[in-house]
Amino acid sequence: MSIPTDIEPPTMAPITIIESPRATLIPFITAEEAAALAYPPNAIPGARDVETLHGTMRVYEWGPDDGEKVLFVHGDATPCPVFSKIAQALVDAGYRVMLFDLWGRGYSDTPLGCKHDVRLFASQILLAVKSSPLGWIGSGNGFSIVAFSLGGPISLAFAAALPWDVRSLVLLGPAGLLRKLPEGYEDELLHNPESAPSPDAIREKVRQILGVNPSPAAPPTESEQKQVVPSETGPTRVEKTFDMGALLQWQFDYHHGHVHSFQDTVRYGPLRGREYLWGAVCDIIAGRTRPECRLHKSKLLVFFGQDDDVVVGRETAEDILKLLPAANLQVEYLPGGHGFPYPNSEAITQTILSFWGSEPSRI
Repeated sequence: MSIPTDIEPPTMAPITIIESPRATLIPFITAEEAAALAYPPNAIPGARDVETLHGTMRVYEWGPDDGEKVLFVHGDATPCPVFSKIAQALVDAGYRVMLFDLWGRGYSDTPLGCKHDVRLFASQILLAVKSSPLGWIGSGNGFSIVAFSLGGPISLAFAAALPWDVRSLVLLGPAGLLRKLPEGYEDELLHNPESAPSPDAIREKVRQILGVNPSPAAPPTESEQKQVVPSETGPTRVEKTFDMGALLQWQFDYHHGHVHSFQDTVRYGPLRGREYLWGAVCDIIAGRTRPECRLHKSKLLVFFGQDDDVVVGRETAEDILKLLPAANLQVEYLPGGHGFPYPNSEAITQTILSFWGSEPSRI
């Protein structure tokens, strides 16, 4: 029997993405204009752009090479600068930190042709830590995770899959156990976008949910690059104070894939009904499973905003206690609604350092 040699190998379909402002905005404005943005491309230390099968993602990493490692995972709306103050304070206390923008947020591209579900985002954690010149996973390495909102169940999914790499979990207003979705999240346009009369209808619905203004008319397309800003150039520490509202507006105006990523995350993301993820990790923390892991017989630290009507603290704490003994849970309430993390950065940092047994640091 002869084997034919003229058969063409199968080809993979090209990966389709919507590029972030890293490619669609920054090269076409001056350095001064870039610095004046609500999210300047080099406002956070240790920036790098990591090319992956899902597009290019933005990662920041800085702090002592030998410091205990901490990864931050943000939520569905605000990109990673929401953690900038906490991260810098942990660096000042001797930690090594890593932040990254989730797909379709900040300076990370929007992947098309795949669901924005917990698998996509949890695998992004692995892509982020594997991009480091230092060892974050395997061979006795490991890191702690600080996560906000949607980042909560994303981090739980990662910890459930790779529990030996996670030292500690700190969750801020975590999703996954919501008894009801936030206002607007159940809209038919978000869950069945094919029924939308136009893309503008979906964009308007997302705008209303985010509470941002309509975008101004798009400026004329530039034909020539004005600058090339290496992502690696930047400060050695966080000096900028970010305006969270302006950050959301910038993202809505300039990230052409953000509306799709947000809509698809609402449709497929782990916002509620993820008791199995919570349960898997709570079983480890409580000492019921995985005795070889660092999380075994440990403790979970959770923060809530006192006036948060998205992740209602007392409801979520009650549901966590159905899965985790009170002795393995520390709950803290801070002033504010769902946007409580950034304005409470100092209080959060001091509590985290105390929880980990570290010396406090001033922001």
